[in-house]
Amino acid sequence: MAKTAPSAHRQSALAVMKGAKVLKKSTNDTWKLAPKAPMFTRKTKSVAGKKKVVRTKRLIGGHAYKIAASGAANFVAAVLKREAGVLRAPIGEESKRVPWLPSVSKGAIALLEQFLCAYAQTATRHAVTVRQGLGGTDKTGKPKPLFVRLNGKCMKVGYDQADSEVFGSCMPAPRQVLICKAPKKAVKKDGKDKPAAEDGDYEPPEADA
Repeated sequence: MAKTAPSAHRQSALAVMKGAKVLKKSTNDTWKLAPKAPMFTRKTKSVAGKKKVVRTKRLIGGHAYKIAASGAANFVAAVLKREAGVLRAPIGEESKRVPWLPSVSKGAIALLEQFLCAYAQTATRHAVTVRQGLGGTDKTGKPKPLFVRLNGKCMKVGYDQADSEVFGSCMPAPRQVLICKAPKKAVKKDGKDKPAAEDGDYEPPEADA
């Protein structure tokens, strides 16, 4: 029996999914080559006088990503087990001897590493600005910070500002609740406060005869 061709709607869905896979592969291949760029590698001269790549500079070690991925997998398994227990649904569990250890691709590691580096630099820049703003000026008029080094309080302010800049625009609601001042009451000429008008029950308009 010959297979029937997919419908037009299905063909559109298949084209979009295929494009997403191609884009995913191209992105992973691009970021996979990023650590091999000259600015991220340490080179040494060999006997022939040619430069040879010795190792790649890494901001975060590879074990840190494995530990984070393992912790995330353990958290997902615990959430599924708790939800299944509430719904009394039998589900499979990971082995205690051989737990699930998800892997992180080299491209994803390079992307996360650059993001975390930029995030830390942004927070540090804000902390330095706060440190300089808390100080004064010396006799020559040059700025003289109050603290010689960055302390924990300055870094906390810096990271709070970085969080609001990076993640604040993506949140559906602000992280901090803002309480506005209540409107002032109208004052009569004699100086007594005018009581606010009470809202009565809603009465629908009468229908035309």
